[in-house]
Amino acid sequence: MRLVDAGCLLMALAAAGCAASSGPPRVIAIDDIRVGPSRQAIFIGDYDRALVSIAAVTENELGLPKLKASLHFFPNRGALQAALETQGAPPDLARDTAAVMMAIGGPGSVFVNEAAFADLNWNSRIAVLAHELAHTMQYDFSNGRRGTSDQWLREGFAEWVQAHVLDALGVMRRDDIRTRSVRWVRDRHARRSLPPIADLATFPDWVSFHNGRARDSLYPYAFVATDFLIQRHSVEAVTTYFRLFADSDDRFANFARAFGEEWDVFDAALRDYVNRLIGT
Repeated sequence: MRLVDAGCLLMALAAAGCAASSGPPRVIAIDDIRVGPSRQAIFIGDYDRALVSIAAVTENELGLPKLKASLHFFPNRGALQAALETQGAPPDLARDTAAVMMAIGGPGSVFVNEAAFADLNWNSRIAVLAHELAHTMQYDFSNGRRGTSDQWLREGFAEWVQAHVLDALGVMRRDDIRTRSVRWVRDRHARRSLPPIADLATFPDWVSFHNGRARDSLYPYAFVATDFLIQRHSVEAVTTYFRLFADSDDRFANFARAFGEEWDVFDAALRDYVNRLIGT
């Protein structure tokens, strides 16, 4: 989720169907869509086709479970803010969240600020939706629980899914996305500002660094780290990791069970990998 993935906000939005001042949001549920997927983004010009096309990639090419999600469209930032406040979010948090978020992926749903999306072309909309739909999968894996799964891996996996969707739909080659992400990590600014990945475990950690010097590099950094993890193990191991949080919030034990290695071992390997990328 870019930027906010706070559990309280997601649960507030999940019940926000009649909270916005402009009435219930428009909803597109994947199970109600009757159009078929497109294999090229150039043929995607509506949300129905975008949703089923992303689902076709995640299911058929990545082997992920059937996507079970809906898109909820709030007309503008004020409607989204009103929904958050009505459901109990503090006014300042609701205002700040609505100000920076154009979409929020939670349990079974992606909530969209439709006015913000209006400024995006369809390639950009597909990219944002692919990222947010990946977050809905993470909740599905763990039976709707956010748990204590590492924030960097939640964001990195969403970026990884997004990269595959954009590649499959002819928007941008996955290898080019990887190269660009590595370039961000290698950049001099990133080398001065990027924290150890272990410091990005919680949502407050992520927000703290996002609001600092690492702002432009966190998502590429998370993508590089997740791509390394998947190459080292498998995408199935990542989905297993998220599934374990349905029953346990022991993040270190869940990591060891899913990937067959202790966190400290992976952390050291990732540090070496990043150091090689940036030439130190």
